[in-house]
Amino acid sequence: MKVTLPTDVTLSYDIHGPEDGPVVVLVPGQHQASLFETMQVPQLTKAGYRVVTFDLRGVHPSEETPPPYTVELLGQDLAALNEALELGPCTYIGYSVGAMILLELAMKRPDLIERAALIGVPWKPGKLQQAIQAEAVDRLKNGHKVPALLEGVFRAMYLFGPRALNRDQFIAPYLDGLAGLAESGGHGAIGHAEASTAFRPGDEEVAAIRVPLLVVGMEHDIVAPRHLSRELADLIPTAEYTEIRNCGHASLLEKPTEVNALVADYLRSGKVGVPRGSRRPSEDRPEED
Repeated sequence: MKVTLPTDVTLSYDIHGPEDGPVVVLVPGQHQASLFETMQVPQLTKAGYRVVTFDLRGVHPSEETPPPYTVELLGQDLAALNEALELGPCTYIGYSVGAMILLELAMKRPDLIERAALIGVPWKPGKLQQAIQAEAVDRLKNGHKVPALLEGVFRAMYLFGPRALNRDQFIAPYLDGLAGLAESGGHGAIGHAEASTAFRPGDEEVAAIRVPLLVVGMEHDIVAPRHLSRELADLIPTAEYTEIRNCGHASLLEKPTEVNALVADYLRSGKVGVPRGSRRPSEDRPEED
């Protein structure tokens, strides 16, 4: 299904599950919502939730409007989608760029959020992630092409944790899939890369958030380093932090069982336990963090 929004974009969306179920909106990262639909939607609909998935501006089959994009603009798209579908205040789950969009929504449109889970939110990137972002923007703007295998290996190295990278049965199928992303480009790729690079909310602005949030960090995440995810949760009085052990940024692929357990626990009670493979921030906290 598609809807044209007051923000001058047409977005593709789907609604899954029972009509009378509590609404959960899944906010994807830079690539298709199909990742959520494969890994999370079946579990959520089985539990009785009405699940809304959509593709961001710039990601087919949503409209690929020309850049520049900003996280503020993507947040306005999300607010407009909520209002067009008449969802009202509801629960959101965002991953990566989607988590950044939810952080923006929590700052600007808290009236639309009942609660939200932010998984791997790169709100304040470290030096390595800044370099990755700058390289992506430069390469895309200049039309530089990277060989598919090299692109796949590069993405795998910064998306997955060391244990997954050393498990052939895990990494082999995804090398082919990630390599295919080398051909992703155009307006959406440039727009999302620029938006991610420019998003730098201030500590005071973040600390003013008062909607309930769950911030989920990953132990080996270099896109959204765990100590910065903890810092985000510490700034927000209504936020809780939890962490997935032995996992890189791509937790939806690497640890789908743990992600689903965290999400289910959070949706059921508004709090999280500590599923196998995950931990509280106080456990095994490294000195340098």
